[in-house]
Amino acid sequence: MSPLMYAAGWILVITALAAALAALHVLIHSRVPRDHGPACWWCHPHLLPRRRG
Repeated sequence: MSPLMYAAGWILVITALAAALAALHVLIHSRVPRDHGPACWWCHPHLLPRRRG
């Protein structure tokens, strides 16, 4: 097996593991009945810094 195929296989394994963990997180988070408030990064993502002023 070439090193390129080996690296591609590991990238696929890591991607699949990350997707499975993300799917579990989404399923669990969506089933929680209470409101999480503005501190919940999943419901209220803060991608950009807040403006001052």
